[in-house]
Amino acid sequence: MKRVFNISIILLFLTNCTLAQTLTTTVSSTRVAVGEGFQVQFSLSGSGKNFKLPPMSEFDILEGPYQSSSTSITNGVVNQSSSLTYVFAAKKEGKLTLGPATVLSNGKTIQSNPISIEVTKGATSSTNQNNNTSGQAVTKPTNADLGDNIFVRTQVSKSKVYVGEVIDVTFKVYTRMEMQLRNITKLPSYDGFFVQNIKTVEQTKQTNETIDGVTYVVGEIYKTYVIPQRTGKLTIEPFEIDCVVRQKSKRKPRDIFEQMMGVGYEEVLHPMKSAPVTIDVQALPEVGKPEGFSGAVGSYTYKAIMSKEKVKADDAVNLTITLSGNGNIKLVEPTKVNLPEDFETYDAKTSENISVTRSGINGTKTFDYLFIPRHEGEYKIEPLNFSYFDPAKKEYVTLPSPTFNLHVDKGDGTSATVVGGTNAKEELKVLGNDIRYIKTSTTLKEKENFFFGSTLFYALLISPLICFVLFLFIRRKNIEQNKDGIAVKSRKATKMAKKRLSIATQHLKVNNKELFYIEIFKSLYGYISDKLNIPVADLSKDHISEILKNRNVSDSTIEKLISTLDNCEYARYAPNAVSGDLNGIYNNTVELITKIEDEIV
Repeated sequence: MKRVFNISIILLFLTNCTLAQTLTTTVSSTRVAVGEGFQVQFSLSGSGKNFKLPPMSEFDILEGPYQSSSTSITNGVVNQSSSLTYVFAAKKEGKLTLGPATVLSNGKTIQSNPISIEVTKGATSSTNQNNNTSGQAVTKPTNADLGDNIFVRTQVSKSKVYVGEVIDVTFKVYTRMEMQLRNITKLPSYDGFFVQNIKTVEQTKQTNETIDGVTYVVGEIYKTYVIPQRTGKLTIEPFEIDCVVRQKSKRKPRDIFEQMMGVGYEEVLHPMKSAPVTIDVQALPEVGKPEGFSGAVGSYTYKAIMSKEKVKADDAVNLTITLSGNGNIKLVEPTKVNLPEDFETYDAKTSENISVTRSGINGTKTFDYLFIPRHEGEYKIEPLNFSYFDPAKKEYVTLPSPTFNLHVDKGDGTSATVVGGTNAKEELKVLGNDIRYIKTSTTLKEKENFFFGSTLFYALLISPLICFVLFLFIRRKNIEQNKDGIAVKSRKATKMAKKRLSIATQHLKVNNKELFYIEIFKSLYGYISDKLNIPVADLSKDHISEILKNRNVSDSTIEKLISTLDNCEYARYAPNAVSGDLNGIYNNTVELITKIEDEIV
């Protein structure tokens, strides 16, 4: 519990806004029982850092923090807000006051509003109770005493899945005894998985479940979603929790009154650990895989809209693709769009509205493509079909889009106009005019020497032959270099890594930690895969270390690479618990790729 409190103290609120900053405290209920969990939300409008919880001498933290943020743009003004959500429990009955939380904003300390909580006498059997209210000493248990009366399990929705398929992971406690849940002491690691945590806070759900004829009270204490990123046997490591169990005391009665009343009870601190769970991850089938398949797994709908069908040359056009559904939608990359060669194109702008709830990972992802036709004419944009793999049907599904026809009239010579509400306007610049200027004052003089028969004449006469011979030489050399497909892929590895890092730069500009770390992770894995000619599915950290060492890469560089991959992997499912300068992380990644490129043989 102390560790969770320390983490919340150093957590930074991530926002920049131009409006006045306010910090507000809200609670799910102002009347609770001792030990009963209630939700507390601290909401910040504006920018802030160094968030501090109110004094916690009369309260315990059961869960949290859970962070969420939102962004909106109104008339060019960016409005952002963040919130931290906890589950608290009161330690004693009476009228208690939850004091103000504080945050530092623009050099000033902002305080939230205090809230009065009326606390009644607690129920002794509450599984959410986080403190010892019996007044008895907590003793160390023996496993023989508890037997199979209490244990924990990691439950998964499927143990045999495809790469990219979403798996529900639920942590449960089974008990036939009176117990109080203390706190989760260790969450599992997820090597090889992309993790999505549920951000909403809910009270622990209780059900009854019969195992081998024995009925247990089952408490669901934590739930998350994992998406396997490579094939093979992947393991979800155990999680650990502490609880207090109330059981009969084995000590002898101390006096005649205890002899008459019978044996007493004592409270026992009982740490528990679940068993690891192995997931068998299969590769997606090659049979029937559509051309251009980008790795989407789940169930989706899809539509594509073009902002205009008739424009003038040098006017901008937006092509918007919207993907909706459930599955690994966060990992879906932009669809490849084949446009005519004389169109000026820009990278797709990606926006998403995805929710992670108990019902699954659902939402929409939008890709906005900006292009500028430079010449008049009739153009046809081929259908932008989208394909995904449906694990329920075990087959690929292709969603078609219409064919777009674009009529381009002759332009008026002005610079491009951006339409459709995209931010790409900032990236456009005047490419030039067809006619720069006309020189009005020149001095003409008679030229005495004729061009025909001059040195320049003969030089130009034989220049085509020289160029042709040079072309044959370069062509032959290029063919020789491209014979080795592995070497070609290796030479292009750095170029592809820089291209992937350009996407991370876009997330860096808007301070989106989660997507930034995902792109850094994908860039490093993609670079290593291309450089070493090893499929991403066959890569692991140990495998990478072994091969790079054999290729004479220094131990310090390998250690830095593995450390960066570990940080990115952790940040993918806990981005807000990771601190650090994103610019520095980006620069270190570029430097790391350059170092490997220099050292590898």
